[in-house]
Amino acid sequence: MSQASNASFNSLFQQLHGSIVVSCQADEGDPLDDLNTLTRIATSVLRGGAGGLRAEGATRIAAFRSLTQLPIIGIIKTFDTNGDVYITPDFRSAKAIRDAGADIIALDCTARRLTAPEPWTELIPRIHAELNRPVLADIASLEDALAAQRAGVDAVATTLYGYTAETAGIRTPSWPLLQSLVAHLTVPILQEGHITHPPEALRALALGATAVVVGSAITRPESITTRFVEVTRPKDLQFSSNRAARSSIVI
Repeated sequence: MSQASNASFNSLFQQLHGSIVVSCQADEGDPLDDLNTLTRIATSVLRGGAGGLRAEGATRIAAFRSLTQLPIIGIIKTFDTNGDVYITPDFRSAKAIRDAGADIIALDCTARRLTAPEPWTELIPRIHAELNRPVLADIASLEDALAAQRAGVDAVATTLYGYTAETAGIRTPSWPLLQSLVAHLTVPILQEGHITHPPEALRALALGATAVVVGSAITRPESITTRFVEVTRPKDLQFSSNRAARSSIVI
């Protein structure tokens, strides 16, 4: 990688420093899984002050590119034979992301993908050399992150914490993981995944994250509504003995 390319890559993450990056995605079958709808959502979050976008699929990336010159993190999401999510599995996917206008290419850099037909250790130098784009390593552990840094990634994100066999089902941010990443890495760190409240984003930045990626808490009304409904269902209401008659809710 040339010195000029390295400087250009670094400048993208410097541009994201201290910002909220919004992931504008919708799963297949979601009512929001519509290009025009997602483009409107992207427009809205940009008006709200998002410092960048994370987008899935070449068509959506191209649509978002027409909206802004702010950094776009691009991915192509697939699923393996076990049904586990796989982020940008091959060079063809990475090229499609670049061609659509993504500034940063995110890869699944977990240990489980080292035996893939195109392992990420081989994809990173190809993306640098042939696509001239920085690589963001989506990781689930400190070990993943250290291996990715050794392989030459330009930044890491905690995206896959909660989506590997070792972390399956966890839906809250791991502050110890973020602290370990800050202590052991020299590349920028993006806190991504399970951020649901503004104070959590502020905490991530205070702990040393370069930027915070927020998705469902901003862009998915179904998930947002579910959180409200779950705490207001009768089985979740907590009444103090002397206020039961007034139905006071203790949150």
